Amino acid sequence: MMKRKKLNFLWIISILLILVVSLLIFQKGSSQTEKIKVEGIENFDLSLLTDVESEYLLFYPADPRIEQKNTFIKTVNETGKVIEEFEVIDSDFRRMFIHQKPNDVDNLYISLFGENRIENYYYLFDLAHLKFNKVNLSYFGYDVGVNHIEHFGEDVLFETIVSHKTGDQNYKPETSEFNVSISNSTTEKSFETEYGFSPKWAPLLDFQGKIIYGIAGRVNNDGNYNNAGVGIIDLKKDQVVYEDFDQNNMDLFPIYSNNDNAFIMGENGDLYVYDKNFSYQVTKPFKDLPPQDNYYIEGEGYILLEEDKALYGVFSEDEGFTLGLLKFETVPSFQPLDKEYIKDSHNYKILYHNPEVDEIYLLEVGDEENLLVIENGTFNLKSKIPVESSHLLDFVLKVPKHH
Repeated sequence: MMKRKKLNFLWIISILLILVVSLLIFQKGSSQTEKIKVEGIENFDLSLLTDVESEYLLFYPADPRIEQKNTFIKTVNETGKVIEEFEVIDSDFRRMFIHQKPNDVDNLYISLFGENRIENYYYLFDLAHLKFNKVNLSYFGYDVGVNHIEHFGEDVLFETIVSHKTGDQNYKPETSEFNVSISNSTTEKSFETEYGFSPKWAPLLDFQGKIIYGIAGRVNNDGNYNNAGVGIIDLKKDQVVYEDFDQNNMDLFPIYSNNDNAFIMGENGDLYVYDKNFSYQVTKPFKDLPPQDNYYIEGEGYILLEEDKALYGVFSEDEGFTLGLLKFETVPSFQPLDKEYIKDSHNYKILYHNPEVDEIYLLEVGDEENLLVIENGTFNLKSKIPVESSHLLDFVLKVPKHH
């Protein structure tokens, strides 16, 4: 049976406990500064900033679940003081999950969430020009929706909300199975997943002309957990094969691919590494750590810093959060970072790495809420900035000195 992802659970509990209070504080703080209104997220740029004291921009995207209709952007200094505030009016833009890949570091791929909408577009944020860009998908016969665009490889891959063949999920009520699609927007080719083998929210790997995706295992009518593993899609042949590395329905999470290898993390902490011929070896990068409760933290647990190195977090209820470097070498290894700013009792969300200023951003939640600004390379703490409503804060941007 799939283990409960404990860090995500703790994060959710924290959100529930602080939601009402933090939202009231957030709204109260927002009312104290006159908001500059902007029509459309693509029209927001740093030329709108007027105060040189601003150091960072904090993005709180629209979220209808808390009746926040528009996106709020705060500029703050390094003490957390709000300097300016913007309200972006854009019905197409809302809560965002950021994805970054090492062969395209200046483009942040943005998946939208927070509302059930089927939309044929996604957003990019261009770190070189500091602009949001909307990318429309026009090659479908139906509105398919973008579930997420978290992927690695040369091509751009994403999951859809419904099947590209029918415009529906083709739900089977007797088995609770359904279809969605996985699409390559670079080649404009798509694959409809088979019943019972729908994808989980995990990266799609473009590897050796195929797409590797993680399967969302399911409990069948007999109460057994099955269909866990990965699917390997051949778009040219419109075929798929499945692999579980003889692990008897253990959850598997594709985490990264480069030209030579594809890496799939097991729920047990083993890392399964494909070579170009799809032969695999089993490696144990976490063998020197105490057993962890979570070796793959969905959506918030790691970022690629280079082609062969990721900043990676694991979690154990006994040991807390461990931040380290996962190196994709001949024999992958994990090296914990010995940093005092990482507290065992706190939860952390890794946002992204900004190569323009060589900073890494983490959100910290515990007895306080902070934005941690980390120097890439040394991984030393540059700034610790108090923030409000961190669970609603999806994006952070450094203000250039000459904006």
